[in-house]
Amino acid sequence: MPPLPLDAARMKLRALACCLLVASASACLAEAPRPGDPFAAADIRAVLRKTADWQLAHPRHESWGWPNAAFYAGLMAAYRATDEPRYLEAMTEVGEENLWRPGERYGHADDHAIAQTYLDLFEPGGDTRRVAPFRETVDRMMASPPLWTKKHQTIDYWWSDALFMSPPALAKLARVTGEEKYLDFMDRLWQECYELLYDEQQRLFHRDLRYRDDGKRIFWSRGNAWVLAGVARLVDELPEDRPSRGFYLRVFRALAERIASLQPEDGLWRSSLLAPPGSAPGETSGTAFFCYALAWGVNQGVLDLESFLPVIEKAWTALYRRVSEEGRLGWVQRPGVRPGRVRARDWEVYGTGAFLLAGSEVLKLRRP
Repeated sequence: MPPLPLDAARMKLRALACCLLVASASACLAEAPRPGDPFAAADIRAVLRKTADWQLAHPRHESWGWPNAAFYAGLMAAYRATDEPRYLEAMTEVGEENLWRPGERYGHADDHAIAQTYLDLFEPGGDTRRVAPFRETVDRMMASPPLWTKKHQTIDYWWSDALFMSPPALAKLARVTGEEKYLDFMDRLWQECYELLYDEQQRLFHRDLRYRDDGKRIFWSRGNAWVLAGVARLVDELPEDRPSRGFYLRVFRALAERIASLQPEDGLWRSSLLAPPGSAPGETSGTAFFCYALAWGVNQGVLDLESFLPVIEKAWTALYRRVSEEGRLGWVQRPGVRPGRVRARDWEVYGTGAFLLAGSEVLKLRRP
């Protein structure tokens, strides 16, 4: 038999290495699963505390940046699930440290994300400093021309992650201030981003135009997870009679059904959604945001319990077992814009935030 060409040989070796990595990860998990019942309320609260405490003890990034904003979104959910006052204190300290200001880029969705926590910490009649800086930022954004143009389209949200970062903050601002103009603005930006990035054939979102136009049909797990989780968080803030509510729920159901259909048997979605399950290990940050959003959909009566409960159970069980004894969630893809490699030792603050959101929502499930 003639030897393989060099490129083919390299590809074969890489494929074998990936398979060995997946097998090794599975073997490690089989040897030392996390103790406890993933669906017992006491065990869920215990793992929420453990992961939250570990993350607070291991800070990373600027406190106002989007990675920490996603963590604090989860920490707020964990606070509500555990009634642990230390978590409320930690979030309030961040607000005070930042003078309740979002990031400096007034028109950039990533710099809006931390305002979600500021607004959650605001109480009617309370400290208006918690609202005013973000309100001023959005008013400036609304009065300015959009910041990005391509192919005669002029928008502010041009990447899928933006739909988690900014729309829930705008919806919370509208709720707190009673100003419907912030919802009108949010609806316009969201619709433009949807028309730009949603792929009708695949029923998935491209991460941004680079992946829509390159012909490779690559769909990133966390990119779609940002969208699905972001819709859940903004719908939570919408008035029941808001005309756009039906649009968001239709998008949510369609994306949820597609995501559920792509779940591998081990419960963890791969970083590249359309990649064969055996070609890479499962990735936890996208899985955790999916788990949160699907559980939210069931709890809100938006998704069918019988259809989606098995999907949620597989996802949460896999996530629960990937928390180390000290409370670190592993297998988190680092910051990026496309599918990438993951390893057991990889962690990130937004991965912990997604896990806290997921666990807090799973805790509410009414399982048969």
